[in-house]
Amino acid sequence: MKHLFLLLSFICLNSVGQNFPFSKMLDKNQVRARINSTNDKFWNYYGNWGPSYEVPAGSGKHAMFANSIWIGGTDMSGQLHVAANTYKQSGTDFWPGPLDTTNATAVSGTLMSTYNKVWKIDCDSINAFVNAVNNGQVASGAFTIPGDILSYPGNAGGNFQHQMAPYMDVNGDGIYDPAGSGDYPIIKGQQQILSIYNDNFGSHTESMGVPMGLEIHERSFAFSDPNIHDSMQAINYTTFYLYTIYNRSANRYNNVFITDWSDVDVGYFANDLLGTDTVNEFAYIYNDGTNDPTQGTYVGYGNKPPVSSLMLLPTKCSSDGIDNDNDGTIDEAGERFMMDKTTYYNNNYGSFLPQTTNPSTALHYYNYMSGYWKDGTSFTQGGDAYGGTNPSSYMYPGDPQNGTGWTEGTAGNTAGDRRVLLSSGPFSMPAHSKIEWGYAVVFSQDTASVNTITSFHQCVQRDVKNVRYYYQQHQAPMCTPAVNPPVTTGLIKPEQNLQANLFPNPTSGNLKIELNQNIQSASVTIVDPLGRKVFDKNFQSTYRTDLDISSLPQGVYFLTLNSEKGSVCRKIVKR
Repeated sequence: MKHLFLLLSFICLNSVGQNFPFSKMLDKNQVRARINSTNDKFWNYYGNWGPSYEVPAGSGKHAMFANSIWIGGTDMSGQLHVAANTYKQSGTDFWPGPLDTTNATAVSGTLMSTYNKVWKIDCDSINAFVNAVNNGQVASGAFTIPGDILSYPGNAGGNFQHQMAPYMDVNGDGIYDPAGSGDYPIIKGQQQILSIYNDNFGSHTESMGVPMGLEIHERSFAFSDPNIHDSMQAINYTTFYLYTIYNRSANRYNNVFITDWSDVDVGYFANDLLGTDTVNEFAYIYNDGTNDPTQGTYVGYGNKPPVSSLMLLPTKCSSDGIDNDNDGTIDEAGERFMMDKTTYYNNNYGSFLPQTTNPSTALHYYNYMSGYWKDGTSFTQGGDAYGGTNPSSYMYPGDPQNGTGWTEGTAGNTAGDRRVLLSSGPFSMPAHSKIEWGYAVVFSQDTASVNTITSFHQCVQRDVKNVRYYYQQHQAPMCTPAVNPPVTTGLIKPEQNLQANLFPNPTSGNLKIELNQNIQSASVTIVDPLGRKVFDKNFQSTYRTDLDISSLPQGVYFLTLNSEKGSVCRKIVKR
Protein backbone atom coordinates (compact mmCIF):
# COMPACT_ATOMS: atom_id res chain seq x y z
CA MET A 1 0.00 0.00 0.00
CA LYS A 2 1.04 3.61 -0.48
CA HIS A 3 1.21 4.34 3.22
CA LEU A 4 4.09 1.91 3.79
CA PHE A 5 7.27 3.50 5.14
CA LEU A 6 5.76 6.95 5.60
CA LEU A 7 7.05 7.21 9.16
CA LEU A 8 10.55 6.69 7.83
CA SER A 9 9.84 9.33 5.18
CA PHE A 10 8.78 11.81 7.85
CA ILE A 11 11.96 11.18 9.85
CA CYS A 12 14.10 11.57 6.74
CA LEU A 13 12.46 14.83 5.70
CA ASN A 14 12.80 16.39 9.12
CA SER A 15 16.47 15.40 9.27
CA VAL A 16 17.25 18.15 6.76
CA GLY A 17 14.70 20.64 8.07
CA GLN A 18 12.13 20.33 5.29
CA ASN A 19 9.09 22.62 5.39
CA PHE A 20 6.57 24.20 3.06
CA PRO A 21 8.96 26.33 0.93
CA PHE A 22 10.22 23.01 -0.42
CA SER A 23 6.94 22.07 -2.07
CA LYS A 24 5.10 24.15 -4.67
CA MET A 25 2.50 23.48 -7.32
CA LEU A 26 3.22 23.62 -11.04
CA ASP A 27 -0.21 24.89 -12.01
CA LYS A 28 -0.07 27.02 -15.16
CA ASN A 29 -2.31 24.81 -17.29
CA GLN A 30 -4.78 21.94 -16.75
CA VAL A 31 -2.35 20.05 -14.50
CA ARG A 32 -1.66 20.72 -10.82
CA ALA A 33 1.62 18.90 -10.14
CA ARG A 34 3.35 19.10 -6.78
CA ILE A 35 7.11 19.63 -7.07
CA ASN A 36 9.03 18.82 -3.90
CA SER A 37 12.71 19.58 -3.45
CA THR A 38 15.62 17.15 -3.84
CA ASN A 39 14.36 14.91 -6.65
CA ASP A 40 10.88 14.17 -5.37
CA LYS A 41 7.62 14.95 -7.17
CA PHE A 42 3.87 14.39 -7.41
CA TRP A 43 2.98 13.31 -3.87
CA ASN A 44 2.02 15.31 -0.82
CA TYR A 45 4.32 14.55 2.09
CA TYR A 46 3.24 17.73 3.87
CA GLY A 47 -0.43 16.83 4.11
CA ASN A 48 -2.29 13.59 3.51
CA TRP A 49 0.64 11.67 1.94
CA GLY A 50 -1.57 11.14 -1.08
CA PRO A 51 -1.16 11.71 -4.83
CA SER A 52 -0.65 15.26 -6.04
CA TYR A 53 -0.73 15.20 -9.84
CA GLU A 54 -4.26 16.42 -10.43
CA VAL A 55 -5.48 16.40 -14.02
CA PRO A 56 -7.77 17.89 -15.15
CA ALA A 57 -7.10 20.64 -12.61
CA GLY A 58 -9.92 20.91 -10.10
CA SER A 59 -11.29 17.43 -10.81
CA GLY A 60 -9.92 15.79 -7.65
CA LYS A 61 -8.50 12.99 -9.84
CA HIS A 62 -4.79 12.20 -10.07
CA ALA A 63 -2.85 10.51 -12.88
CA MET A 64 0.51 10.04 -11.08
CA PHE A 65 1.64 9.29 -7.54
CA ALA A 66 5.43 9.82 -7.41
CA ASN A 67 8.30 10.56 -9.76
CA SER A 68 12.09 11.02 -9.65
CA ILE A 69 15.24 10.26 -11.61
CA TRP A 70 17.72 7.45 -11.01
CA ILE A 71 21.30 7.43 -12.25
CA GLY A 72 24.08 4.88 -11.87
CA GLY A 73 27.33 3.70 -13.43
CA THR A 74 30.74 2.17 -12.71
CA ASP A 75 33.98 4.00 -12.02
CA MET A 76 37.30 3.06 -13.61
CA SER A 77 37.90 0.38 -10.96
CA GLY A 78 34.54 -1.23 -11.73
CA GLN A 79 32.81 -0.10 -8.52
CA LEU A 80 29.09 0.58 -8.91
CA HIS A 81 27.74 4.02 -7.93
CA VAL A 82 23.99 4.67 -7.72
CA ALA A 83 21.80 7.62 -6.74
CA ALA A 84 18.02 7.10 -6.70
CA ASN A 85 14.78 8.12 -5.01
CA THR A 86 11.37 6.50 -4.89
CA TYR A 87 9.03 8.32 -2.53
CA LYS A 88 11.59 8.25 0.29
CA GLN A 89 10.44 4.81 1.36
CA SER A 90 13.60 4.06 3.33
CA GLY A 91 15.69 7.23 3.31
CA THR A 92 17.25 9.65 0.85
CA ASP A 93 20.06 9.85 -1.69
CA PHE A 94 19.82 13.60 -2.37
CA TRP A 95 20.34 16.82 -0.41
CA PRO A 96 19.81 20.54 -1.14
CA GLY A 97 22.44 22.67 -2.81
CA PRO A 98 25.40 22.50 -5.19
CA LEU A 99 28.83 20.86 -4.89
CA ASP A 100 32.25 22.47 -4.71
CA THR A 101 33.68 22.34 -8.24
CA THR A 102 37.19 21.49 -7.00
CA ASN A 103 36.50 18.57 -4.65
CA ALA A 104 32.75 17.77 -4.97
CA THR A 105 32.00 18.53 -1.32
CA ALA A 106 28.44 19.60 -0.51
CA VAL A 107 27.20 22.78 1.09
CA SER A 108 26.17 22.56 4.71
CA GLY A 109 24.71 24.61 7.52
CA THR A 110 23.40 28.06 6.63
CA LEU A 111 24.30 27.75 2.94
CA MET A 112 22.35 24.50 2.64
CA SER A 113 19.29 26.21 4.07
CA THR A 114 19.37 28.80 1.27
CA TYR A 115 19.05 25.99 -1.28
CA ASN A 116 16.61 23.92 0.75
CA LYS A 117 13.65 25.17 -1.29
CA VAL A 118 12.18 25.41 -4.78
CA TRP A 119 11.85 28.58 -6.87
CA LYS A 120 8.54 29.03 -8.69
CA ILE A 121 8.46 31.72 -11.38
CA ASP A 122 6.12 32.41 -14.28
CA CYS A 123 5.91 34.86 -17.16
CA ASP A 124 3.29 36.98 -15.40
CA SER A 125 5.56 37.66 -12.43
CA ILE A 126 8.54 38.39 -14.70
CA ASN A 127 6.50 40.79 -16.85
CA ALA A 128 5.11 42.58 -13.79
CA PHE A 129 8.62 42.94 -12.39
CA VAL A 130 10.10 44.31 -15.64
CA ASN A 131 7.21 46.77 -15.98
CA ALA A 132 7.91 47.96 -12.44
CA VAL A 133 11.61 48.39 -13.30
CA ASN A 134 10.72 50.42 -16.38
CA ASN A 135 8.27 52.58 -14.41
CA GLY A 136 10.77 53.29 -11.63
CA GLN A 137 8.68 51.46 -9.03
CA VAL A 138 11.50 49.04 -8.14
CA ALA A 139 14.00 51.86 -7.64
CA SER A 140 11.53 53.82 -5.51
CA GLY A 141 10.56 50.81 -3.42
CA ALA A 142 6.90 51.06 -4.48
CA PHE A 143 6.99 47.56 -5.99
CA THR A 144 7.62 44.45 -3.90
CA ILE A 145 9.85 42.09 -5.85
CA PRO A 146 8.42 38.54 -5.74
CA GLY A 147 10.39 36.47 -3.27
CA ASP A 148 11.39 33.78 -5.75
CA ILE A 149 12.75 36.39 -8.19
CA LEU A 150 14.64 38.17 -5.42
CA SER A 151 16.16 34.99 -3.95
CA TYR A 152 16.66 33.24 -7.31
CA PRO A 153 20.11 31.57 -7.29
CA GLY A 154 21.61 33.40 -10.25
CA ASN A 155 25.14 33.33 -8.85
CA ALA A 156 27.12 31.47 -6.20
CA GLY A 157 30.38 32.39 -4.49
CA GLY A 158 33.44 30.46 -3.45
CA ASN A 159 34.36 27.40 -5.45
CA PHE A 160 30.77 26.76 -6.51
CA GLN A 161 29.65 27.31 -10.08
CA HIS A 162 29.44 31.06 -10.55
CA GLN A 163 26.37 31.14 -12.80
CA MET A 164 24.06 28.80 -10.93
CA ALA A 165 20.87 29.40 -12.94
CA PRO A 166 20.04 31.25 -16.20
CA TYR A 167 19.11 34.91 -15.97
CA MET A 168 18.93 38.07 -18.05
CA ASP A 169 21.98 40.10 -17.08
CA VAL A 170 20.67 43.56 -17.95
CA ASN A 171 23.93 45.48 -17.48
CA GLY A 172 26.28 42.62 -18.40
CA ASP A 173 28.23 42.69 -15.13
CA GLY A 174 27.95 38.96 -14.39
CA ILE A 175 26.10 39.55 -11.10
CA TYR A 176 22.44 38.69 -10.56
CA ASP A 177 20.91 41.83 -9.04
CA PRO A 178 17.17 42.27 -9.62
CA ALA A 179 16.79 45.21 -7.20
CA GLY A 180 19.76 47.20 -8.47
CA SER A 181 20.04 46.25 -12.14
CA GLY A 182 16.65 44.83 -13.09
CA ASP A 183 18.01 41.34 -13.71
CA TYR A 184 15.42 38.55 -13.89
CA PRO A 185 15.34 34.75 -14.34
CA ILE A 186 15.15 33.12 -17.74
CA ILE A 187 12.79 30.18 -17.51
CA LYS A 188 11.53 27.27 -19.55
CA GLY A 189 7.90 27.35 -20.65
CA GLN A 190 5.49 29.87 -19.16
CA GLN A 191 5.95 28.64 -15.61
CA GLN A 192 8.97 26.94 -14.07
CA ILE A 193 9.94 25.47 -10.71
CA LEU A 194 13.70 25.20 -10.09
CA SER A 195 15.40 22.87 -7.62
CA ILE A 196 19.16 22.43 -7.07
CA TYR A 197 20.46 19.40 -5.21
CA ASN A 198 23.31 16.88 -4.96
CA ASP A 199 23.98 13.23 -4.07
CA ASN A 200 27.19 13.75 -2.07
CA PHE A 201 26.24 15.21 1.32
CA GLY A 202 25.92 11.86 3.10
CA SER A 203 25.37 8.14 2.81
CA HIS A 204 22.69 6.92 0.43
CA THR A 205 19.99 5.42 2.62
CA GLU A 206 17.43 4.92 -0.17
CA SER A 207 19.42 3.00 -2.81
CA MET A 208 22.31 2.05 -0.48
CA GLY A 209 24.61 3.01 -3.38
CA VAL A 210 28.00 4.71 -3.33
CA PRO A 211 27.60 8.46 -4.06
CA MET A 212 28.60 9.70 -7.50
CA GLY A 213 29.43 13.35 -6.76
CA LEU A 214 26.61 14.79 -8.88
CA GLU A 215 25.07 18.25 -8.79
CA ILE A 216 21.61 18.36 -10.36
CA HIS A 217 19.63 21.37 -11.55
CA GLU A 218 16.00 20.34 -12.07
CA ARG A 219 13.60 22.51 -14.06
CA SER A 220 9.93 21.53 -14.01
CA PHE A 221 7.85 23.61 -16.40
CA ALA A 222 4.60 23.90 -18.31
CA PHE A 223 3.05 25.72 -21.25
CA SER A 224 -0.43 27.20 -21.37
CA ASP A 225 -2.20 28.15 -24.58
CA PRO A 226 -5.99 28.49 -24.21
CA ASN A 227 -6.36 29.40 -27.89
CA ILE A 228 -4.46 26.42 -29.28
CA HIS A 229 -6.12 24.25 -31.95
CA ASP A 230 -8.20 21.36 -30.62
CA SER A 231 -5.80 18.77 -32.04
CA MET A 232 -2.97 20.32 -29.98
CA GLN A 233 -4.87 20.58 -26.68
CA ALA A 234 -2.57 17.96 -25.15
CA ILE A 235 0.02 20.68 -24.50
CA ASN A 236 -2.35 22.13 -21.88
CA TYR A 237 -2.43 18.72 -20.15
CA THR A 238 1.34 18.14 -20.18
CA THR A 239 4.23 18.92 -17.83
CA PHE A 240 7.97 18.87 -18.63
CA TYR A 241 11.08 17.98 -16.61
CA LEU A 242 14.60 18.92 -17.69
CA TYR A 243 17.75 18.01 -15.72
CA THR A 244 21.25 19.47 -16.05
CA ILE A 245 23.57 17.03 -14.29
CA TYR A 246 27.15 17.94 -13.43
CA ASN A 247 29.72 15.28 -12.57
CA ARG A 248 31.73 17.21 -9.97
CA SER A 249 33.84 14.19 -9.08
CA ALA A 250 37.24 13.16 -10.45
CA ASN A 251 35.70 9.85 -11.63
CA ARG A 252 34.90 8.92 -15.18
CA TYR A 253 31.73 6.85 -15.03
CA ASN A 254 31.09 4.17 -17.64
CA ASN A 255 28.02 2.04 -18.32
CA VAL A 256 25.88 4.91 -17.08
CA PHE A 257 22.09 4.73 -17.19
CA ILE A 258 19.76 7.62 -16.40
CA THR A 259 16.14 6.76 -15.69
CA ASP A 260 12.77 8.36 -15.20
CA TRP A 261 11.20 6.38 -12.34
CA SER A 262 7.44 6.81 -12.05
CA ASP A 263 4.83 5.35 -9.76
CA VAL A 264 2.05 5.98 -12.26
CA ASP A 265 -1.30 5.58 -10.57
CA VAL A 266 -3.97 6.47 -13.11
CA GLY A 267 -6.68 7.13 -10.53
CA TYR A 268 -7.00 3.97 -8.44
CA PHE A 269 -3.51 2.51 -7.93
CA ALA A 270 -4.05 -1.27 -8.17
CA ASN A 271 -5.48 -1.72 -11.69
CA ASP A 272 -2.77 -0.39 -14.00
CA LEU A 273 -1.08 -1.92 -17.05
CA LEU A 274 1.78 -0.57 -19.15
CA GLY A 275 3.14 -0.52 -22.68
CA THR A 276 5.91 0.95 -24.84
CA ASP A 277 5.76 2.73 -28.17
CA THR A 278 9.28 2.06 -29.45
CA VAL A 279 8.85 4.11 -32.64
CA ASN A 280 7.73 7.30 -30.89
CA GLU A 281 9.87 6.73 -27.78
CA PHE A 282 7.40 6.76 -24.95
CA ALA A 283 5.99 4.47 -22.29
CA TYR A 284 2.32 4.60 -21.32
CA ILE A 285 0.10 3.40 -18.48
CA TYR A 286 -3.59 2.59 -18.72
CA ASN A 287 -6.39 0.97 -16.76
CA ASP A 288 -7.42 -2.67 -16.95
CA GLY A 289 -11.10 -2.42 -17.88
CA THR A 290 -13.60 0.27 -18.74
CA ASN A 291 -14.15 1.64 -15.25
CA ASP A 292 -11.54 3.06 -12.88
CA PRO A 293 -13.10 2.72 -9.42
CA THR A 294 -12.85 4.96 -6.39
CA GLN A 295 -11.40 3.02 -3.46
CA GLY A 296 -11.06 4.73 -0.09
CA THR A 297 -9.11 7.97 -0.51
CA TYR A 298 -8.11 7.12 -4.10
CA VAL A 299 -10.50 8.82 -6.51
CA GLY A 300 -10.83 6.88 -9.74
CA TYR A 301 -11.52 8.30 -13.19
CA GLY A 302 -14.72 6.25 -13.48
CA ASN A 303 -15.94 5.38 -16.97
CA LYS A 304 -13.72 6.02 -20.00
CA PRO A 305 -10.41 6.08 -18.10
CA PRO A 306 -7.45 8.06 -19.53
CA VAL A 307 -3.83 7.18 -20.37
CA SER A 308 -0.65 8.68 -18.89
CA SER A 309 2.43 8.72 -21.15
CA LEU A 310 6.10 9.27 -20.32
CA MET A 311 7.82 10.87 -23.32
CA LEU A 312 11.57 11.30 -23.67
CA LEU A 313 12.62 14.86 -24.57
CA PRO A 314 15.11 15.34 -27.42
CA THR A 315 18.30 16.32 -25.55
CA LYS A 316 21.88 16.35 -26.80
CA CYS A 317 24.47 13.87 -25.50
CA SER A 318 27.87 14.74 -24.16
CA SER A 319 30.99 13.85 -26.12
CA ASP A 320 31.62 10.45 -24.57
CA GLY A 321 32.97 8.33 -27.43
CA ILE A 322 29.75 6.27 -27.67
CA ASP A 323 27.13 6.06 -30.42
CA ASN A 324 24.26 7.05 -28.11
CA ASP A 325 21.60 7.29 -30.81
CA ASN A 326 22.61 4.06 -32.55
CA ASP A 327 22.98 5.61 -36.00
CA GLY A 328 26.48 4.31 -36.72
CA THR A 329 28.27 7.61 -36.03
CA ILE A 330 29.99 8.48 -32.75
CA ASP A 331 29.57 11.93 -31.20
CA GLU A 332 28.21 13.57 -34.34
CA ALA A 333 26.69 17.04 -34.21
CA GLY A 334 23.19 16.81 -32.79
CA GLU A 335 23.61 13.33 -31.31
CA ARG A 336 20.91 12.85 -28.71
CA PHE A 337 19.86 10.52 -25.96
CA MET A 338 17.49 7.72 -26.91
CA MET A 339 14.92 5.66 -25.03
CA ASP A 340 17.13 2.57 -24.69
CA LYS A 341 15.17 0.62 -22.05
CA THR A 342 11.71 0.46 -20.58
CA THR A 343 11.29 -1.79 -17.54
CA TYR A 344 8.96 -2.07 -14.59
CA TYR A 345 8.45 -3.67 -11.22
CA ASN A 346 5.52 -4.30 -8.88
CA ASN A 347 4.91 -2.79 -5.48
CA ASN A 348 5.23 -5.21 -2.55
CA TYR A 349 1.46 -5.53 -2.62
CA GLY A 350 -0.33 -8.41 -4.28
CA SER A 351 0.70 -11.84 -5.54
CA PHE A 352 3.86 -11.12 -7.50
CA LEU A 353 7.20 -12.90 -7.62
CA PRO A 354 9.62 -11.32 -5.11
CA GLN A 355 12.22 -10.99 -7.89
CA THR A 356 9.85 -8.51 -9.59
CA THR A 357 9.11 -6.23 -6.64
CA ASN A 358 10.66 -3.22 -4.86
CA PRO A 359 14.48 -2.86 -5.00
CA SER A 360 16.44 -2.83 -1.74
CA THR A 361 20.11 -2.73 -2.82
CA ALA A 362 22.14 -0.55 -5.19
CA LEU A 363 22.47 -3.50 -7.58
CA HIS A 364 18.68 -3.95 -7.62
CA TYR A 365 18.24 -0.29 -8.62
CA TYR A 366 20.92 -0.51 -11.31
CA ASN A 367 19.49 -3.78 -12.64
CA TYR A 368 16.07 -2.24 -13.11
CA MET A 369 17.64 0.73 -14.93
CA SER A 370 19.68 -1.44 -17.29
CA GLY A 371 17.20 -4.18 -18.26
CA TYR A 372 17.53 -6.82 -15.53
CA TRP A 373 15.34 -8.07 -12.71
CA LYS A 374 16.48 -7.95 -9.08
CA ASP A 375 18.01 -11.42 -9.37
CA GLY A 376 20.13 -10.41 -12.37
CA THR A 377 18.11 -12.23 -15.03
CA SER A 378 17.13 -10.32 -18.18
CA PHE A 379 13.72 -8.93 -18.90
CA THR A 380 12.44 -11.28 -21.56
CA GLN A 381 9.80 -11.34 -24.28
CA GLY A 382 6.40 -12.76 -23.48
CA GLY A 383 4.16 -13.11 -20.45
CA ASP A 384 5.16 -10.94 -17.50
CA ALA A 385 8.72 -10.52 -18.91
CA TYR A 386 10.22 -12.83 -16.27
CA GLY A 387 11.80 -16.22 -16.88
CA GLY A 388 11.78 -16.32 -20.68
CA THR A 389 14.63 -17.03 -23.08
CA ASN A 390 14.74 -13.99 -25.38
CA PRO A 391 15.93 -10.74 -23.73
CA SER A 392 13.84 -7.65 -24.43
CA SER A 393 14.81 -3.99 -24.03
CA TYR A 394 11.21 -2.75 -24.12
CA MET A 395 8.20 -3.86 -22.16
CA TYR A 396 4.98 -4.67 -24.04
CA PRO A 397 5.68 -3.05 -27.44
CA GLY A 398 2.56 -4.57 -29.05
CA ASP A 399 -0.53 -2.74 -30.27
CA PRO A 400 -3.01 -2.24 -27.39
CA GLN A 401 -5.70 -0.86 -29.71
CA ASN A 402 -5.80 -3.87 -32.02
CA GLY A 403 -4.77 -6.40 -29.37
CA THR A 404 -1.85 -7.67 -31.43
CA GLY A 405 1.74 -8.44 -30.45
CA TRP A 406 3.01 -8.58 -26.90
CA THR A 407 0.86 -6.43 -24.63
CA GLU A 408 -0.18 -6.89 -21.03
CA GLY A 409 -3.64 -7.69 -22.35
CA THR A 410 -2.55 -10.41 -24.78
CA ALA A 411 -0.24 -11.80 -22.08
CA GLY A 412 -3.16 -12.08 -19.65
CA ASN A 413 -1.22 -10.28 -16.90
CA THR A 414 -2.76 -9.34 -13.58
CA ALA A 415 -3.03 -5.54 -13.28
CA GLY A 416 -1.31 -3.96 -10.31
CA ASP A 417 0.55 -1.08 -8.72
CA ARG A 418 3.23 -0.70 -11.39
CA ARG A 419 6.48 1.27 -11.17
CA VAL A 420 7.60 2.24 -14.68
CA LEU A 421 11.19 3.01 -15.69
CA LEU A 422 12.29 4.76 -18.90
CA SER A 423 16.09 4.74 -19.36
CA SER A 424 18.83 6.09 -21.60
CA GLY A 425 22.17 4.29 -21.69
CA PRO A 426 24.70 2.94 -21.44
CA PHE A 427 26.86 6.03 -21.93
CA SER A 428 30.00 7.47 -20.38
CA MET A 429 30.22 10.55 -18.16
CA PRO A 430 33.76 11.96 -17.95
CA ALA A 431 35.02 13.68 -14.82
CA HIS A 432 33.90 17.31 -14.55
CA SER A 433 31.44 16.96 -17.43
CA LYS A 434 27.72 17.60 -17.64
CA ILE A 435 24.69 16.21 -19.45
CA GLU A 436 21.15 17.42 -20.07
CA TRP A 437 18.26 14.96 -20.09
CA GLY A 438 14.51 15.14 -19.65
CA TYR A 439 11.01 13.86 -20.24
CA ALA A 440 7.39 14.96 -20.31
CA VAL A 441 4.21 13.56 -18.75
CA VAL A 442 1.34 13.61 -21.27
CA PHE A 443 -2.30 13.07 -20.27
CA SER A 444 -4.73 11.74 -22.90
CA GLN A 445 -8.44 11.11 -22.54
CA ASP A 446 -10.88 10.19 -25.30
CA THR A 447 -14.31 10.76 -23.80
CA ALA A 448 -15.94 8.99 -26.78
CA SER A 449 -14.18 5.66 -26.03
CA VAL A 450 -14.90 3.09 -23.36
CA ASN A 451 -11.21 3.26 -22.43
CA THR A 452 -8.75 5.71 -24.02
CA ILE A 453 -6.33 2.85 -24.73
CA THR A 454 -8.81 1.55 -27.34
CA SER A 455 -8.14 4.71 -29.40
CA PHE A 456 -4.39 4.50 -28.88
CA HIS A 457 -3.45 5.58 -32.43
CA GLN A 458 -5.96 8.40 -32.85
CA CYS A 459 -5.54 9.83 -29.33
CA VAL A 460 -2.46 8.76 -27.35
CA GLN A 461 0.07 8.60 -30.21
CA ARG A 462 -1.33 11.81 -31.67
CA ASP A 463 -1.00 13.65 -28.35
CA VAL A 464 2.58 12.56 -27.77
CA LYS A 465 3.65 13.49 -31.30
CA ASN A 466 1.99 16.90 -31.00
CA VAL A 467 3.57 17.59 -27.62
CA ARG A 468 7.03 16.69 -28.94
CA TYR A 469 6.51 18.94 -31.98
CA TYR A 470 5.31 21.85 -29.82
CA TYR A 471 8.28 21.47 -27.48
CA GLN A 472 10.77 21.48 -30.35
CA GLN A 473 9.18 24.65 -31.76
CA HIS A 474 9.28 26.50 -28.41
CA GLN A 475 12.92 26.27 -27.29
CA ALA A 476 13.41 30.02 -27.01
CA PRO A 477 12.42 31.66 -23.70
CA MET A 478 8.69 32.32 -23.55
CA CYS A 479 9.10 35.40 -21.33
CA THR A 480 10.74 38.20 -23.36
CA PRO A 481 9.70 41.52 -21.77
CA ALA A 482 11.15 44.77 -23.09
CA VAL A 483 13.61 46.31 -20.66
CA ASN A 484 14.14 50.04 -20.47
CA PRO A 485 16.96 50.96 -20.99
CA PRO A 486 17.60 48.33 -23.69
CA VAL A 487 19.30 45.15 -22.57
CA THR A 488 23.04 45.01 -23.20
CA THR A 489 24.82 41.82 -24.15
CA GLY A 490 24.53 39.61 -21.09
CA LEU A 491 25.38 36.16 -19.93
CA ILE A 492 22.48 34.25 -21.38
CA LYS A 493 21.83 33.60 -25.06
CA PRO A 494 20.04 30.72 -26.79
CA GLU A 495 21.55 27.55 -25.41
CA GLN A 496 22.48 26.06 -28.77
CA ASN A 497 25.30 28.65 -29.14
CA LEU A 498 28.59 28.25 -27.32
CA GLN A 499 28.80 30.69 -24.43
CA ALA A 500 31.57 31.39 -21.95
CA ASN A 501 31.21 32.89 -18.51
CA LEU A 502 34.47 34.40 -17.17
CA PHE A 503 34.90 35.27 -13.49
CA PRO A 504 36.11 37.01 -11.50
CA ASN A 505 36.61 39.78 -14.01
CA PRO A 506 38.56 41.94 -13.20
CA THR A 507 40.90 39.35 -11.72
CA SER A 508 44.14 39.44 -9.78
CA GLY A 509 45.35 36.13 -11.20
CA ASN A 510 42.92 33.20 -11.22
CA LEU A 511 40.35 33.36 -14.03
CA LYS A 512 37.64 30.70 -14.28
CA ILE A 513 35.92 29.81 -17.56
CA GLU A 514 32.52 28.10 -17.58
CA LEU A 515 30.93 26.97 -20.85
CA ASN A 516 27.25 26.24 -21.40
CA GLN A 517 28.04 22.82 -22.91
CA ASN A 518 30.74 20.16 -22.93
CA ILE A 519 33.49 20.41 -25.52
CA GLN A 520 35.94 17.76 -26.71
CA SER A 521 38.88 20.16 -26.93
CA ALA A 522 39.49 23.90 -26.90
CA SER A 523 42.31 26.39 -27.14
CA VAL A 524 42.47 29.65 -25.20
CA THR A 525 44.55 32.56 -26.42
CA ILE A 526 45.01 35.93 -24.70
CA VAL A 527 46.36 38.95 -26.54
CA ASP A 528 47.17 42.48 -25.41
CA PRO A 529 45.67 45.63 -27.00
CA LEU A 530 48.42 45.57 -29.65
CA GLY A 531 47.47 42.03 -30.71
CA ARG A 532 50.52 40.34 -29.19
CA LYS A 533 49.88 36.86 -27.80
CA VAL A 534 50.67 36.77 -24.08
CA PHE A 535 49.05 33.51 -22.99
CA ASP A 536 47.73 30.25 -24.45
CA LYS A 537 46.33 26.98 -23.09
CA ASN A 538 44.60 23.85 -24.39
CA PHE A 539 42.04 21.78 -22.47
CA GLN A 540 39.82 18.77 -23.24
CA SER A 541 36.55 16.98 -22.39
CA THR A 542 35.05 19.47 -19.97
CA TYR A 543 32.95 22.60 -19.73
CA ARG A 544 35.10 24.37 -17.13
CA THR A 545 38.76 25.31 -16.72
CA ASP A 546 40.93 27.63 -14.60
CA LEU A 547 43.56 29.99 -15.99
CA ASP A 548 46.47 31.34 -13.94
CA ILE A 549 47.31 34.74 -15.42
CA SER A 550 49.01 36.11 -12.33
CA SER A 551 52.21 36.65 -14.35
CA LEU A 552 50.54 39.13 -16.71
CA PRO A 553 50.99 42.86 -16.02
CA GLN A 554 47.96 44.86 -14.98
CA GLY A 555 45.85 46.02 -17.89
CA VAL A 556 43.17 45.13 -20.44
CA TYR A 557 43.41 41.97 -22.54
CA PHE A 558 41.28 40.01 -25.02
CA LEU A 559 40.62 36.29 -24.56
CA THR A 560 39.57 34.03 -27.45
CA LEU A 561 38.34 30.46 -26.95
CA ASN A 562 38.10 28.17 -29.99
CA SER A 563 36.46 24.73 -29.94
CA GLU A 564 34.56 22.34 -32.19
CA LYS A 565 31.33 23.87 -30.79
CA GLY A 566 32.28 27.42 -31.81
CA SER A 567 34.30 30.41 -30.63
CA VAL A 568 33.87 33.21 -28.12
CA CYS A 569 35.85 36.38 -27.46
CA ARG A 570 35.82 38.34 -24.19
CA LYS A 571 37.56 41.37 -22.74
CA ILE A 572 39.29 40.71 -19.41
CA VAL A 573 40.95 43.03 -16.94
CA LYS A 574 44.06 42.05 -14.93
CA ARG A 575 44.52 44.15 -11.81
